[in-house]
Amino acid sequence: MDVETYREKYQYTQFRILVIGRANAGKTTLLKRVCNTTDEPCIYDDKGENLLTDTVKRGIHDIDRPFSFANKPEYIFHDSPGFETGDEDQLKKVHEFIQKHAKATKVDDQLHAIWFCFAPDSSRFLFPLERDFFNGNQTSTVPVIAIFSKFDDLINQVYDDDKDNDENRAAAEVLLDELRGPLFECKFPPRASVCLEGMWITLRAKFLTSGLFYKEMNDDEGTHQQQVKLLIEKTADSLDNLALKML
Repeated sequence: MDVETYREKYQYTQFRILVIGRANAGKTTLLKRVCNTTDEPCIYDDKGENLLTDTVKRGIHDIDRPFSFANKPEYIFHDSPGFETGDEDQLKKVHEFIQKHAKATKVDDQLHAIWFCFAPDSSRFLFPLERDFFNGNQTSTVPVIAIFSKFDDLINQVYDDDKDNDENRAAAEVLLDELRGPLFECKFPPRASVCLEGMWITLRAKFLTSGLFYKEMNDDEGTHQQQVKLLIEKTADSLDNLALKML
């Protein structure tokens, strides 16, 4: 089941998603890919007016300010910074937001899913407050999908000139499995996960023995849409067993 079928079947007019992630997780780019647009989002105030004007294009990151894209108004997003700074007040604010929407009586006001974005970092993959988030029961009523973005960066971190592309990819996949192991050992682990790559136009450069500057770029729109489809499908499938119990 995809999200559109889910919305029609259960009479949703909007689908509300909380997006959590570190500053370098590529959240905005991901959401633009999901909505298949290059436009900036519309961020709304309490009166439903767009806060983004010609003079204010970015910088509004309030979890209570919903935003959407003009071509996909049925998708309502809320943005939260990640927990890498160790700010416990931020974690508390996220929990309060989840509980507030969990108690909503109107279907469209409910929080339907959480996308938690991780940018693979071999030096420190899971921060203490991220672990606390997945060990708390505040998310038990809302399915969380872990999104491992920028897999390309992880390949670059393990890249070995003596290995071919397939070998370097395999090494990155092994490392990712090791890194995300503790996440899925938490008391309330993600209900599903996806690994994304190429959406941020990866650029890898190195000098060849000939002295030429070599660049690799990945900007395959077809691959992007396949990955978006997988994310949407996994999100909808997670809802079938959990969110419906709350309706």
